Amino acid sequence: MSMKSVLSKELELISLSREEILRLHRVSKDFISSLKRAGLRAYVGGSLAKGTLVKKGKQDVDIFVVFDFSEDILKLEKVLEKMKLPGKLSKVHGSRDYFQIDCDDVILEVVPVVKNKDPEMAENVTDVSLSHVKYVVGALRKNPKLANEIKLAKTFCYANRCYGAESYVKGFSGYSLEILVIHFGGFVKFLKGIAKVRVVDPLKYFKGERDVLNEINASKLVGPIVVVDPTYKYRNVTAGLGYETFGKFNEIVKSFLKSPSLSFFEKKEIDVASLKKMRGRFVEIDLSTDRQEGDIAGTKMKKLLDFFARELVRKGQKILAKEFDYSNVGQKAKGYLVVGEKLEIEVRGPSVGLQDAVKAFKKAKGKNVFARKGFWWFKEKVSVESIFEMVKKVSGEMGASGKLV
Repeated sequence: MSMKSVLSKELELISLSREEILRLHRVSKDFISSLKRAGLRAYVGGSLAKGTLVKKGKQDVDIFVVFDFSEDILKLEKVLEKMKLPGKLSKVHGSRDYFQIDCDDVILEVVPVVKNKDPEMAENVTDVSLSHVKYVVGALRKNPKLANEIKLAKTFCYANRCYGAESYVKGFSGYSLEILVIHFGGFVKFLKGIAKVRVVDPLKYFKGERDVLNEINASKLVGPIVVVDPTYKYRNVTAGLGYETFGKFNEIVKSFLKSPSLSFFEKKEIDVASLKKMRGRFVEIDLSTDRQEGDIAGTKMKKLLDFFARELVRKGQKILAKEFDYSNVGQKAKGYLVVGEKLEIEVRGPSVGLQDAVKAFKKAKGKNVFARKGFWWFKEKVSVESIFEMVKKVSGEMGASGKLV
């Protein structure tokens, strides 16, 4: 299939009908009216407000409840508990707690935000969410066709595990994809252009790349690219994007541009069979945590897997492949590694001139010591199992546990 045919067909698959969109607006409007009667101001946000919603099993609709002061946010939970709600209410813990109302095929995400005119003074990133909506809606009014291009970008990134600002994903956020597609002028143009830039400054707040890198906080510049937020020049929208995720994304993009196919928009299970066929030892880890499902649980389990991988490298092993599989639901996940095993490694000890240290080193290490190039060395036998046992000793401090399968 040609690129044009693939994208046209995919849009048919992921676009909601007019009736479906109207129903979501109706559910949202009814709930907002109920909040208004309770004395609260609320607005539809997210993809529904922007017109970039993608079809999926259960739709999420963001409802932003606006407060004048942060201390007033405490009112929200009390109001929700007293209201007759269209579904089951649950509280989600995060940098700022929010609420979900599960209404069969729709989840209303009720997010408290504090009204602010200056993004720099925002207490929480959610407080600038409405300004994000305003920017995207304004840009799409000028070029309505970009709404479909954004849908394609979101679906493509989600299918290839590059979508989501969660710490365990380190992917593109929905807002970052909206900015990038708008900036480049389309989905395919975004795919072709993103690998060629280090900095994207859509509204030209800065004179050049050097100014961007000098002005934005250094802690926000650690990722592979910098995307200047059109609503606040000192924020890097892709600060949470990881090098590993971005590298994987660029490899997939190359394959897609070379041979377009609908399969690139379909999320697949991790190909365990292919991992097992690789030249190296296949390692499977069952991961679990007692932390809140979602971002917190996923982050804790991914952190343990990453720590195990780093310890393997520290002990002379080579990581040939690494995959983490978590559905964002529950408290269990899978980790997969392919390891180039080395059963014996050489560990450097003290300099030959440090007599006391050498004496202690020889006593501690026994016969497996030898001198080379001015240092004493020790031959240590290692295995994946022995390294994992060391990791397990500190896993409790990491909020997750694991078991080799």
